[in-house]
This record gives sequence, C-alpha cells and structure tokens, in this order.
Amino acid sequence: MKRTHLRIARRGFTLVELLVVIAIIGILVGLLLPAVQAAREAARRMSCQNNMKQIALASHNYADAHKVFPSGSVGAVNANGTCCAVGWRDPQNNGLPWGHFSWAAIILPYLEQTALHSRIDFNVPAFAESIPEAEGWGAERGPAGHANNRFAANNMPKMFVCPSAKRVKPETQFKDYGMTSGIGTCCPERQNDGARHLGMGWMNSKVGFRDVIDGTSNTIHFVEFAHYARRSWTSINTGTNQFIWVHHTSQGYADAARPPNDQTANTRSAVGAHPGGIQVALADGSVRFITNSIDMPAYQAMFTRAGGEVANLPD
Repeated sequence: MKRTHLRIARRGFTLVELLVVIAIIGILVGLLLPAVQAAREAARRMSCQNNMKQIALASHNYADAHKVFPSGSVGAVNANGTCCAVGWRDPQNNGLPWGHFSWAAIILPYLEQTALHSRIDFNVPAFAESIPEAEGWGAERGPAGHANNRFAANNMPKMFVCPSAKRVKPETQFKDYGMTSGIGTCCPERQNDGARHLGMGWMNSKVGFRDVIDGTSNTIHFVEFAHYARRSWTSINTGTNQFIWVHHTSQGYADAARPPNDQTANTRSAVGAHPGGIQVALADGSVRFITNSIDMPAYQAMFTRAGGEVANLPD
C-alpha cells in the first residue's frame, strides 16, 4: 500500500504583516494611554479631595472645642499686639515673623495626630530645614528656628500633600494647602486686624461661626496652595509653604487677588495641580471644584467671610 505524506507548509509573518500588527498595537496604546492617565488623575484628585475634607472637618472640630476656628498662624508678638516679639522676629526685619506656627500645626490633634502635636514646643519658634528666600533677598536661609521643633517640622503627615502636585521640596516638610486671608490685602502673616483681613485666618486670628456673616456655604476656608508655586516674591519651583514654619513669604495664606492657578505675578494665588481648576473646602466643611475661568467677582466674594457680597457658587 502506498502511503501519502502530507506536507504542511509552515511559514512566519511577513515583514508587512509585522508592521501592520505593530501599527495596530501602537494605535491601541495611543487610545488607552490617555484613559489610563485620566483614571490615575481622577484617583489623585479624589485623594486630594479627601485630604481637604479631613482638614476642613478638623477645623470644625477645633471650633467645637475652642469656639473659634484655628488661627491662620500663631506666635509671640509685642505688648501692643504688633509683630513680632524678641526672638520671633526676622533677623533682617523686626516687623516680620520668623518661626510663627502655621494653622497646620494647630489642627494636628483633630487629625488624629496628637502624638506629633505633643512634639511641638509652642513656647519657642517653629523650625524649618529649608527657607528659600524671596527674589532679591538672597538664597537659602535655612535651617532656622528652634531645635525643639525640628522633629515635627520634618514629619509632616501625608494628608497635607496633594498627590498631583510635583515635588520640588520634601513631602515631609512642605504642604500643598492654604487658608484664605481675603481678597489681596497685605499682610496676614504679620497683622492681627480682622477688619483688614476678611478671610478665615490671619496672625493670631479668632474667627467664630458667628463671624462668617456671608454664610459658611458661601465662604472658602481652605484652598489648594501647591508648594512649588510662585508667590510672595519667591520664584516658581523654589518652594514655599512649609509645614509649620511661617515667615514673610506668607506660608499657608491664600488670597483672591488673581484667578485660580494664576502664576503671572508675585501673589498668594491659590494654585493646584489638577487640570482646569482647584479644589476648595468651604467653611461648612464641604469640598468643591472651582474652574480657572470662574467669574472673578464671584471668586473674590467667596474669599471673604463678611464682605456683604452675594456669592453664587458654580455647580
């Protein structure tokens, strides 16, 4: 019997076929990559929103215990209330604070950070490893402050870090959130004047619920205040907004002199890292997203607690 052997031809892909497959894969990756990036940013934005929610609720819990919201910053002043007391003054200018404590230090017990709060000695100035100086004033001036507060200054909790914000300074030392001081009046870090600063905080401020005349649902309390931003005469990507340290570059204070994410001038503009706008925490504890294109009068109205404006928040 004659056997027939079938020979099956075996061949690989041709060069043209390989190029087609590679092109298809490239197209698919190009289509999927933006979706993956968008999903990651959505997750980071949600994490940032949760941070701001915790900060806002901690401020409310502080107010429940002390009958006033936390001050924008605290520190020793002169007998007449002016800034600043001996030992708490900028060695280059007696009228500027040098180591006052940010609101972030004050609310720590209400963020389940009592152990860290207990490491802070409020009887002596705060501490900062890095103090990038304003344009024209020189370079790095840190480390400075009292050694008693070095540990706390270098162990900032993660909730003060926006995961979308690029890092130019350590995430254990520089925060990405700020408290509102008003529309743009100088200078909340060195003046204790509630008639001048219509926001939610300034040096040694004591704002209670009764003082938020415009309504807690119409008043912004905290904003994104990315540490890499240009502000108060300090260049972009230099670093401001230390965890607990406050001096003349107004760490931790934001105003509405310019629109959200405006970096064209030396201001204390609210700056975030999310596309299209910033997240804000209102005085009622809720968190909202404000677009960069918001109407300026409406935006500025939300930065004052007793400005008498009619603030219509965007949906």
